[in-house]
Amino acid sequence: MIIAPIKETLHTPSVNIFNDDNLIVVSGTSRLEDPSIFYQQLSELYEEYFPAFKDNVILDFNLNYINTSSSKWLFHILKNLQVKYAGQKKITVNWYYEEDDDIIMEAGEVFQSLLEMPVNLIPIE
Repeated sequence: MIIAPIKETLHTPSVNIFNDDNLIVVSGTSRLEDPSIFYQQLSELYEEYFPAFKDNVILDFNLNYINTSSSKWLFHILKNLQVKYAGQKKITVNWYYEEDDDIIMEAGEVFQSLLEMPVNLIPIE
């Protein structure tokens, strides 16, 4: 079953939840001057759906742009999830980036280096 609790806008990504696959997909653009409202909503969605997922959760990020303030918020959320669910759930982050988009790839590399959960960098054509 697919749930789409957040629709994509010009400045915010969409969020789709696939209950049967224990998967949450965030895709689009995150270009917010003050991302606190959006990322607080995203954090609340994670808190709502994570308990329903069995022992693993997959977070797919397919962002074509993420500004610095959004990136900081996203790191904060992922770090909190990592700490809260340590030993309870395996959380895997898939970070998709266009093959020629070094900026998005490097953002994924930063998350990969700072988090203690799997962060898979996946190039797309």
